[in-house]
Amino acid sequence: MRIEDGIWDKKRDRERMGLGCGMRSGIQGRDETRNEDPSRAVTRLPDHFSGSRSAAGSGGRGSLPARAFGGAFGGSPPAPQPRGRCRPLRGDGTPGMSRDWGSPGEERLRFGRVRSRGSAPGVRGCRAEGTPQGGQGFPKSPRGSRTPQGGDRRTSPRPARGQQWTRPLSSAGGGDTIFALSSAPGRCGVAVIRASGPGSRGALQSLTGTPKVPPPRVLALRRIRDPDTAETLDRGLVVWFPGPRSFTGEDCAELHVHGGPAVVSGVLRALGRLPGLRPAEPGEFTRRAFHHGKLDLTAAEGLRDLIAAETEAQRRQALRQMEGDLGQLYQRWSHTLTQALAHLEAFIDFSEDDNVEEEVLCQVDVTVRALEREIRGHLRDGRRGELLRGGVRAVIAGPPNVGKSSLLNLLCRRPAAIVSPAAGTTRDVLDVALDIGGYPLVLSDTAGLRPATDPVEREGVTRARHRLCQADLVLAVLDATSVSPTPPALGAALAALEPPPDTPCVLVLNKADLLGGLRGSLRATCARTPPEPPATLLSCKTGEGLESLLELLAQQLAQLCGDPLLGSPSLTQSRHSRHLGACAAALARFGCGDSGDLAVAAEQLRLARRELGRITGHVGAEDVLDIIFRDFCVGK
Repeated sequence: MRIEDGIWDKKRDRERMGLGCGMRSGIQGRDETRNEDPSRAVTRLPDHFSGSRSAAGSGGRGSLPARAFGGAFGGSPPAPQPRGRCRPLRGDGTPGMSRDWGSPGEERLRFGRVRSRGSAPGVRGCRAEGTPQGGQGFPKSPRGSRTPQGGDRRTSPRPARGQQWTRPLSSAGGGDTIFALSSAPGRCGVAVIRASGPGSRGALQSLTGTPKVPPPRVLALRRIRDPDTAETLDRGLVVWFPGPRSFTGEDCAELHVHGGPAVVSGVLRALGRLPGLRPAEPGEFTRRAFHHGKLDLTAAEGLRDLIAAETEAQRRQALRQMEGDLGQLYQRWSHTLTQALAHLEAFIDFSEDDNVEEEVLCQVDVTVRALEREIRGHLRDGRRGELLRGGVRAVIAGPPNVGKSSLLNLLCRRPAAIVSPAAGTTRDVLDVALDIGGYPLVLSDTAGLRPATDPVEREGVTRARHRLCQADLVLAVLDATSVSPTPPALGAALAALEPPPDTPCVLVLNKADLLGGLRGSLRATCARTPPEPPATLLSCKTGEGLESLLELLAQQLAQLCGDPLLGSPSLTQSRHSRHLGACAAALARFGCGDSGDLAVAAEQLRLARRELGRITGHVGAEDVLDIIFRDFCVGK
């Protein structure tokens, strides 16, 4: 091989080697005879440097002998390198190269001045691109194509159709990978399918048929294929969320596909056939978010309530809880208890140390008493959060044939209950969920309250009485034509229904269209200030007075539920009340005075702190030690 004026006569050298113009050289790579321009010639070195021999002129694809580099570069032969590709980069000049012939089957290479960009040891002007480790990325083949094995397509067996992009899912990070339909089931415009776990990246690559994933948190349009058959399932948007900046704290991938049942089931089946993936269990995505510290238990409950919210007030309360307002309140109380317990423990164990003074006990006692009052005040919120979350239970009660079922149909705007002129038509309890002024209301129609002789009607009256005792709000319906338009008469008629004590009531005087001349006096009685109880005129037949009734109901619901955006967050779960009650009881038993046992007092603080930790899911003992050594510097 000769180089004259920077031009390499490749054809002549190939003939000298016995290869011929139409054959590849012993150096593995692309057919150099196709490059008519000598300055654009690219020579590829073997995929790896080893000690195997390759006979010159045989046209084989084996690797060069390792000792062939000894005479060319001097010194000992380079150590074997990882499998990869090494190729000279194009510079301003043509890469100079000469060959010195040794024993048969050997060849020595000498590179001239070329640009160097991170080559293998002892080789200048070469760029090594090894096989990706851990399944990360795909290297380029000589012509810009990509292969799953990272090698040349001419040296790697071509995978079968449908398998060319299937990759083993990475198990880095431990755990399995789950997937599920995250949007509501059924026919819809867009369905969201989510995968979470260490294999979500490989799953996204397999289904999109490309080794590249979109930039993090950026939607990209991709064709979604079945990895087994390469059949196109849909064309939709994909998004990649690398952990820990994801909902679950793990690597997550989402597929936004068309919401047809066939599309969704096809994508889910394709995911289920990938190794290492399994369908998610109910609530498992949120559970993983909790375990990775993305949510506490109160925020997880807020997320569940936000999904189930049907009114504006429910949405506001759930969103506030999901964002952590309730959890932060409980965490603040837990931190106060932790600090008080740490100071008490420090006084017990290190009372002889100068850093722990006698005033610590007084400060702990004052802190505990103030916290107990705050927790008990939080418990006395009238169940506002629970009522708002589950809906206010309102019961329509009254004598038979006064229009109770007609009122239910008027409020829900559909014939939900049977209406008949005969008294005693309603025998059972009928519930309807309503949205009144943004507040949830569960309205119950009941049987008429009267002494009944019929066994079926008697059972209906018994159920009505039972539901009335559980009501949060009572809508007492009376016939406006059968009561006296005076406050005492209205009060007596309401008392005859025997509503539960301390339960808000709204008096509805129905059949206002039949009043005639008594309309003015009853209207004046209903408009008295302050009304006890609040009353309004209504005609279920004509709809007269409906707006006044809805406004009155909204006012009552606002008083019962409160504004979820004002003040401290409200209790939303019965378990919160249970744990807070146990915490307040433990604080009430706390005593570290002159006659109190400090060890028993410390145990009460531990019990109170444990009850608070059960609400948020954060219970730990290391925080106590941290505060002891931070505040008192014990041991210095």
